[in-house]
Amino acid sequence: MSLSTTVSTVSALDIAAQLELPPPTSEQQAVIEAPLTPTLVVAGAGSGKTETMANRVLWLLANGHARPDQILGLTFTRKAAGELGERINRRITELDRAGLMPMIAGTDDADDSTEAAGSDLFNTPNVSTYNSFASRLFTDNALLLGREPESVLLSETSGWLLARRVVIEHGDGRLVPFGKSLDQVTDAVLQLSRALAENPPAWHDGASGAPHDLAALAQSFAYLPDLPYGNPRKKKPYDSAVESLASVAPLPVLAELAAHYSSEKRRLGLIEFSDQVALALQVCQKVDAVVDRYRDQYRVVLLDEYQDTSVLQTELLHTLFRDHPVMAVGDPHQSIYGWRGASSANLLGFAQDFSAAASAPTMSLSFTWRNPARVLDTANALVAPLSEALRAKPGGIQVETLKVPTGTRPGTVDAVMAQTIAEEAGAVADWFAARLVGDHGPADYSGAMLFRARREMDYFAEVLRAHGVRAHVLGLGGLLSTPEVADVVSVLRVVHDPAAGSELVRLLSGARYRVGARDLAALADVARWLAGHDWAQQAISADLRGKLRASVAGDEGSSLVDALDFLGTAPDSHGQFDGFSELGRARVQSAGRQLAWLRSRAGLPLLDFVRLIEQEFRLDIELTANEANDLGLANLYSFHDTVAAFLDSDEQGTLASFLRWLKRAELQDDLGPRAELSEQGTVQLVTIHGAKGLEWDFVAIPNLTEKSLPAAARDTSGWLRFGELPYGFRGDRSELPELEIIGHETQLDYELAFQTYKAELATRHDDEERRLIYVAATRAKRELLLTGSFWGPGSTMRRPSRYLTELAEAGIIPAIPDTSDEVVKPDSAEDGTELWPFDPLATRRPLVEAAATRVAGSQADSPTRWSHAVTLLLEERALRLAGGAAAPVPTRIPASRFKDYVDDPAGVAAELRRPMPQRPYRATRLGTLFHSWVESRAGGATGTDRVDAALNELDFGTDDDGGTGTLSDLGVPEQEQFAALQATFERSEWADRAPVDVEIEIHHVLGGQVFVCKLDAVYQTPTGYQVVDWKTGRAPKNAADLELKQTQLALYRLAYARWKGIDPSIVDAVFYFVADDTVIAPERLYSEADLLAAWSGAMAPVLDEASSESSSDSESMVSPEKL
Repeated sequence: MSLSTTVSTVSALDIAAQLELPPPTSEQQAVIEAPLTPTLVVAGAGSGKTETMANRVLWLLANGHARPDQILGLTFTRKAAGELGERINRRITELDRAGLMPMIAGTDDADDSTEAAGSDLFNTPNVSTYNSFASRLFTDNALLLGREPESVLLSETSGWLLARRVVIEHGDGRLVPFGKSLDQVTDAVLQLSRALAENPPAWHDGASGAPHDLAALAQSFAYLPDLPYGNPRKKKPYDSAVESLASVAPLPVLAELAAHYSSEKRRLGLIEFSDQVALALQVCQKVDAVVDRYRDQYRVVLLDEYQDTSVLQTELLHTLFRDHPVMAVGDPHQSIYGWRGASSANLLGFAQDFSAAASAPTMSLSFTWRNPARVLDTANALVAPLSEALRAKPGGIQVETLKVPTGTRPGTVDAVMAQTIAEEAGAVADWFAARLVGDHGPADYSGAMLFRARREMDYFAEVLRAHGVRAHVLGLGGLLSTPEVADVVSVLRVVHDPAAGSELVRLLSGARYRVGARDLAALADVARWLAGHDWAQQAISADLRGKLRASVAGDEGSSLVDALDFLGTAPDSHGQFDGFSELGRARVQSAGRQLAWLRSRAGLPLLDFVRLIEQEFRLDIELTANEANDLGLANLYSFHDTVAAFLDSDEQGTLASFLRWLKRAELQDDLGPRAELSEQGTVQLVTIHGAKGLEWDFVAIPNLTEKSLPAAARDTSGWLRFGELPYGFRGDRSELPELEIIGHETQLDYELAFQTYKAELATRHDDEERRLIYVAATRAKRELLLTGSFWGPGSTMRRPSRYLTELAEAGIIPAIPDTSDEVVKPDSAEDGTELWPFDPLATRRPLVEAAATRVAGSQADSPTRWSHAVTLLLEERALRLAGGAAAPVPTRIPASRFKDYVDDPAGVAAELRRPMPQRPYRATRLGTLFHSWVESRAGGATGTDRVDAALNELDFGTDDDGGTGTLSDLGVPEQEQFAALQATFERSEWADRAPVDVEIEIHHVLGGQVFVCKLDAVYQTPTGYQVVDWKTGRAPKNAADLELKQTQLALYRLAYARWKGIDPSIVDAVFYFVADDTVIAPERLYSEADLLAAWSGAMAPVLDEASSESSSDSESMVSPEKL
């Protein structure tokens, strides 16, 4: 589609002046006014790329190059998409107010000119995440691949559980020699399946990517052990040859299981995030018309955070937009998500991917607006080796050294290399206290500590708080580390897992029980005694003990949890109590009985069980009474939200699956970017991966020692790991280290090739660590602190990080000593004698005990603010026991409940007197979703409903599901049921009939009572009309049940006839029980007189109709606030 415009050229400077914005720099202006050709922009940290992209959109609009809805913006996270979209839309509104929006006419497909104004809600740029865009593309075109558009997006947990089921059903004896647990095999299958989805078979080296290809690769290692050693002094095979063969041996069976998993997903109509881009790419590769449509729809494309895209995402984008006006913005130095498929090589290959001529201009944004001068000097020094390496690559890109504008404050960079980690933590706390506490005011500035790993966050947070500095550990891991949440999770693990010994020790030694060290040792003795005795408490023979040890895993055997259970029911005279103090025995027995009682209630709904634990351990009372912990209750409420999020995505909702989910979710949470805003007056503790895209006034980077930052590589074998896809099968294999497998004449030859491969892996790891420290350093807006310590938790002295040494050599920080002043690990100056277990009240004990005495001595009969409510409750109970207390009838009653009032009026009366919340059943959710599907299929949304739906479906970059997540709260069994219901409906007589009315609500008055009739569908028949009520449950069991259910249809018939203004005699009504594929038409439907007689006769003796006071849709007559 061509465009015509009535405006002349407007420069970026003109636009900035008209909108009263800061004028762009020459670099920014060049980017904003870049030609409409493929263009790469290398934008350093804090260089204002979001602002520049928003201003480019304004320039494009002001000069008539595109309408707002013809601009596509993609970025990596929902947070970034939301920020970019909000800024663009706000600026478009300002551009329109300034009169700079042109009149644009679509000359090919529009008859009238339409003003491309920001005031038109539907005429805005499309800004979303890469995955959301791919998901919508697939959903809109799924039928072209023979797939269902309504494919359900699998959550992480649901995907893992489905893979586990596949392993159980399809696994075989070939897995046994690998010595892996069921969960480990599940992880490997899931990892391999996703890697295969993200690396299409067409990319493999002349292979189809089917399981036999991986089998062939594994077989190519088989010859290595048979090769001569090649070294006369070698007495056994080289480890590299033996271990490599063992690493690839599982590939064939894992690939088969991954194929089964993919087949099962397709059978059930399920997809994962890893499938979305792959399926979208398949659509584009198979149907040229889809590509043409998207190129016509989006005249300009902006790609943000391009260094974080995967090779598959790049393949999709250049398939769609090759030789199109595409501007990609990224920074190779901030590519820190390689572990999940991101590839900084995408920046190097941009010209090749998006230009037929393999050439594209490269621009730079090299002025940082975030960092002060000294902080930027630090970042530049750290990243200099990477910049040189990029320039040296063939076809490499020029990465400009970041600069600060004239007049930027110098800032400061401090460094501390302490003797012990305690001294390091104290120095960090003092540094933050001097900047965030006292005269500086907690409302002025923000702070952060950025960690390579989470393991020492809690310790540093504790020290910060001890120095009067507010500290907040971000993410799920931070929430789980708070004392109150850690206690709840510990109880959950002890209740579920007999091996949860460390969690049990936490509980026993905590404030609730305060069991001392000697009594804990006695409990361990009991555990060992139990392990050596049978159920009758008879000693097990030595031979049997040996067989038992050989038959169980190394972590099985004696169990503290089992020991506690035993002591909870053992008589006081039992000999195993001899090792306990009198107080310790009482406390251990109390704990055993309480935890056993909780275990007996572990079948409760998970969230209810969590709340029960909080009540049993008095956490709610303790946190309310402790004025020093103002976040404790908020942490528990956040944990409730976490449990609810799990239940939304898990079809089982069991304690076991929740504990597995917690472990996986915590790891993923640490590695992903965070969405939280900085908190003024607070130090946020977060991983460097999570800090990407955030900024703070004051930043500290601790643990700057070798093997901490830079971290030691956790695995030095690359793809030679269980469940890892070989590099030769990956789309970015040209950028990855290559292992020569074939052609070796001796094992020594392979050993040399293997060591070369490992050296390349080490270099790659070092580059990734350097990018991490660069990202961390560039988060600081004012000051930066770099710290380390020679002596940490271990007994070995640590060496200063190479990064500190480099900065000292560059003169940015003072010289750092190479070794500690101490030859052996020193005792901390803070070490001393402490009373243990700790007193939970500590210095508050005198005040609390005094308050308790006053409460105990107060008169129990004195009136309180609860007295009236208690009196009313007691009176209500007395009336209930006496059979009295009439209940008012709600003003509005659902027609589906008419049968309940008629069949069991006393039960309904009791329910009205004391309404109770109803548990949300999954079957109810399934029925609701099925009704929505039928309505959507029939085009039921009309009038304003359609407009409202369109508003809700607009993508403002806040949702990654792309519309596929409407059914994501169904578990796998419910998904299968849902698919079966759909299939049955498609075969039914209703599939090809068009309803005249769908999902209408009619309020029908019968005898002065309002009945709410919600009709699913109405069809026209040769003799009149037929009301059909879809039922996803089972058909009536007997004639009496049908007689009651038909009252609902009778009400529907009367209501529709009155609403339509027709005679009820020409309206029929039936049930369609979809699960049974059964249509049930009652032999007769009650007339209005029949219904009125049934209602009056059943309800008059029980309910006081004159006292109806409710005006709400609910049948609950009592407001919680009034109880």
